[in-house]
Amino acid sequence: MQFSFAQEKTITGKVTDASGPLPGVNVVVKGTTKGTTTNFDGTYSIKAKEGESLIFSFMGMNDVVKTVGSENTINTVLSDESKQLTEVVVVGYGVQKKKDVTTSISKVKGSDIQGLVTPSFESQLAGRASGVQVATSTGIVGQAPRVRIRGVNSINGSQDPLYIVDGVPIYSGDLGGQANANGLGDINPSDIESFDILKDGAAAAIYGSRAANGVIIITTKKGKKGSMKVSYNNVVGFASPMDKFDLLKTADFITIANEKRTNRGQTPWAVGTEYDTDWQDVVLNKAALQMDHNLSLSGGSDKTRYFLSLGYTSQDGIAKANSMNRYNIRTNLDHEVSKWLTVGGSIALTKTDYSGLNTGRNSLSGNMFNAIRQLPNTPVYDASNPTGYNINLTTGNMGQWTNTAAVGDNISNIGYVLDKNKLESKIQRTLITTFASANITKDLNYKFQASVDNASTKGLLYYDPTHGDGRGSSGRLQNDQTDLLRWNLQNILSYNKTFADAHNLSATAVAEYQKERNQFFFGLGTNLISDFFNQGLISDAYSVKDSGGSINEEGIISYIGRLSYNYKQRYFLQGSYRRDGLSKFAEDKRWIDFSGVSLGWTVSNESFMAGLKETISDLKLRASYAEMGNISIPGSSQPYLNLFTPSVYGSSNGIAFTQLGNPALTWETSKKTDYGVDLGLMNDKVKVTFDYFVNDQNGLVMSKITPHSLGVPNNAYIFNVGKMQNKGFEASIDYSVINNANFKWKVNANFTSVKNVVKALPSNNADIIGGTTSDINIQPNIIVRVGESLNSLYGFEYWGVNPANGNPVYYKADGSLVQGNIPNSTYYVFNPNNPSDISTASSLTTADKKILGNTIPTYFGGFSSSFTYKNVDFGFLFRFSGGNKIFNSTRRELMNLNFNNNSTEILGRWQSPSEPGDGWTPRLWAGGNTFVNQSSNATSRFVEKGDFISLENVSLGYTLPKSLLEKINVNSIRLFVQAQNMLLITKYKGLNPEMETLGVDLNGTPRSKVFSMGVNLNL
Repeated sequence: MQFSFAQEKTITGKVTDASGPLPGVNVVVKGTTKGTTTNFDGTYSIKAKEGESLIFSFMGMNDVVKTVGSENTINTVLSDESKQLTEVVVVGYGVQKKKDVTTSISKVKGSDIQGLVTPSFESQLAGRASGVQVATSTGIVGQAPRVRIRGVNSINGSQDPLYIVDGVPIYSGDLGGQANANGLGDINPSDIESFDILKDGAAAAIYGSRAANGVIIITTKKGKKGSMKVSYNNVVGFASPMDKFDLLKTADFITIANEKRTNRGQTPWAVGTEYDTDWQDVVLNKAALQMDHNLSLSGGSDKTRYFLSLGYTSQDGIAKANSMNRYNIRTNLDHEVSKWLTVGGSIALTKTDYSGLNTGRNSLSGNMFNAIRQLPNTPVYDASNPTGYNINLTTGNMGQWTNTAAVGDNISNIGYVLDKNKLESKIQRTLITTFASANITKDLNYKFQASVDNASTKGLLYYDPTHGDGRGSSGRLQNDQTDLLRWNLQNILSYNKTFADAHNLSATAVAEYQKERNQFFFGLGTNLISDFFNQGLISDAYSVKDSGGSINEEGIISYIGRLSYNYKQRYFLQGSYRRDGLSKFAEDKRWIDFSGVSLGWTVSNESFMAGLKETISDLKLRASYAEMGNISIPGSSQPYLNLFTPSVYGSSNGIAFTQLGNPALTWETSKKTDYGVDLGLMNDKVKVTFDYFVNDQNGLVMSKITPHSLGVPNNAYIFNVGKMQNKGFEASIDYSVINNANFKWKVNANFTSVKNVVKALPSNNADIIGGTTSDINIQPNIIVRVGESLNSLYGFEYWGVNPANGNPVYYKADGSLVQGNIPNSTYYVFNPNNPSDISTASSLTTADKKILGNTIPTYFGGFSSSFTYKNVDFGFLFRFSGGNKIFNSTRRELMNLNFNNNSTEILGRWQSPSEPGDGWTPRLWAGGNTFVNQSSNATSRFVEKGDFISLENVSLGYTLPKSLLEKINVNSIRLFVQAQNMLLITKYKGLNPEMETLGVDLNGTPRSKVFSMGVNLNL
């Protein structure tokens, strides 16, 4: 009998990847606890016996197993996991292989926006995906950008997409308090792995009643198998206004201000040239500090994977008194209990504090409304004044200094207001998810997921009693509390099976339950006994008291099914069905069914295409149709009920009628059709996607006017009547120009064209003058009319200035011309051949108004490029938009004829027949805003094209060589500099064509440009 024993020996070798030696690779003897890791040059040494297996593993790479033989050296090359795994997209309640998708879905990687300085992630999606338009209309930190997917999909209801984070529908609007508090600002962009944007009906139909505006699915980072990876990312930068208004300096201001008066035969207003104050600098920061710190730890074993991140963000707004501070922690954990059961979950805790200010478009203390009106020959401060500021304590208004009159519009000293007043929102946000996933068979899986989203916001408002907003009430102090709580339960059954190596079947069934309870309470005090009490409500610190609150609950139950089939990856069919029940409708209207279907044909997998495979690597034709709804309709949480509220009548308590219910009210619905083509060329070196879409919205909820005699609250009730359509196409191209070991260059371009048309309105399609807004500053300028784009500009068409007398001239509805005679505010016929004749009376009435342009962009897109040469990387993103018109109401404000400052445009005014000016700016006339500038109506005098091209960001980075990092035991260090919003190409005369609301640009805070630098460190 003979025995033999395998002798243990030392195995050495080197592990590399495509770029060279790979440090930190785990090398383990299979079935034992013996292991080691590779050094910085990729080498390793381990003891093993012949016949045993070595497992080489590294996060982001595919595992390699090699058997020990007679040799003593084993070298290994690891490949990138992403190159081997089939790309997948998140499709709602599951994932799908990219090559199996028959719907329109765009994917944006989290790495594409990492490091960019932004209060919330959604603004950085702009220009990165076709069909997705993101517009930031202000530089105020905390105010959410506007996100639209394939156009505007409701008239009065919400137009925002549904946001899903790791399968959980989250709160996304303003979270309450007294400062702007964007709900999406609580999500740390550094925690995001990817965005999947569901654009067409069939993709979004799985979310049924919540998906009419599209769906953005956010997947956060998870741990991967391998040793612990430690990453630290830091960005520090400074923000400043992209642009400022070109206002008159003191010398020109005095000329213009006094000309306004002398043209009327009145004495001058402006006296004194001691000061030349730039009031925009009083309200805007020149170098607002931006700082972002993120630390993450991730890794895992065969059974457990973890991810932990800590973050701190501090951003000062370019508007003084505006800032954000965010503290966040997130942990994601998955554990394989057994071969058939996996459990896991995530916890995200965020504390976000916002400081804000009054930004009212027509508010005396609105930061920009005030700053552009202030007189440049007056100072901010006055050492002789008890307050230290230039304030008239008798009137409570801005001090006039040496001028003969006080500044127009009774505006306050904005410097004092910003220093004294407080508006705050302090948010504590908790987002918890837990799940259990069981493999019932190798083809059948059951997953249970439970989640909670709780946002609690404390608000504080303080108006100083001495001056500004608080003077009229002798000071104002308010505390409020907003508590939003939403829980969600999902039961998901998934089946995946391939039959006969040809028939691929996938099925998903879901039962989902969601309920939310939203509460609000406030306490208010005025007539403060002292400005000392400015931190919150203190008993007996005020003499006039008020309080109030609200509670509402809403629930939805959903049953969902999806079936996908393909034959040999050639012919695809997918259908989805969702039945939703919503508590806000009457019982007989509460339930509704939504469905979607899509077809696909991968032509490139056909045998007759085999000879073209080197050229046409992928060609797929797609078509889809789906119906879905919108639950975010206007009105209360029970719009079908007649509602009453407690009310005081004299000294008695009672109730008041507050809502006429409509039991027939039901969902807004959308019918969406899409035809698409996916094309890959030269082994997918070039990828092209094209889609044509038609979105028909029906049953849009709108108000029906009732006679005043009925006593219905607001003289209206809501019902389903409106119709609208969005139609267009989108295209994108990705081109990997160069891809080798030392040089990689990629470009991307996307373009979207979309046209919006209103199809039906209440009261036999009657015009809705004032559009869809309740903002009295916007209403006079827009209209909703059948056959036109939603909220089109509406007003008088301007001809120019009468060169004989400086009168403004307009077109009437019949095309004839009429001039407004400034001295007597009367209209007369204008004859260009005899401009001095003002003998024939005429008129300018509402009947002469016309559509002045559509306010929704008809095209938009982006172009990006990135390249890496050895250790240097460089990238940029351009974005463009256009086809819309903007009523530049701010420009009209800057032509103010009261005793206020103006823009330099006013220097082109008419002065005499021999000095007619620019032919566009009429004669100056003190107090003539209403007649000369049509301050209550839109005119084409101030309507401009909204076309622009913007350099959104540009970055330059350098990764330190590994030979240097070996000496300090660091895996990688990347240093970078970047700039955001540094270039804007446009003919628009305002600060930025995106600074509009429903097509009206009025006294907005400038957007910011940011220069920053940072470091990415990986251990």
